[in-house]
Amino acid sequence: MDCTGVAEARVAAVRSAGTWGRVALVGEGGTTTFDISQHLLRRQLTIHASWTFSAMGQAECARFVVDRKVPLKKLLTHRFKLDEADQAYRLFDTQTTGKGVFVF
Repeated sequence: MDCTGVAEARVAAVRSAGTWGRVALVGEGGTTTFDISQHLLRRQLTIHASWTFSAMGQAECARFVVDRKVPLKKLLTHRFKLDEADQAYRLFDTQTTGKGVFVF
């Protein structure tokens, strides 16, 4: 899964998928170029692009993070309380920061 919207990271996500694998692209912005034959067709990949996740998709991601002990503290650059949502969204709309999370 790529959440960055950065071309190199998108290509890395595709290249790291196994044969018959699936890749989710959810990061916005930019363009990306793939070698369609080598990276997609010959490996039978499924690419799913989504602007948002369903509640079910979010639950699956949460389970993935917990099951694999993903080090979120290293991945998240900003933490906000719910009453700081306006400030958080204004900041992230600039697309100049890392990943953020709302904490309760």
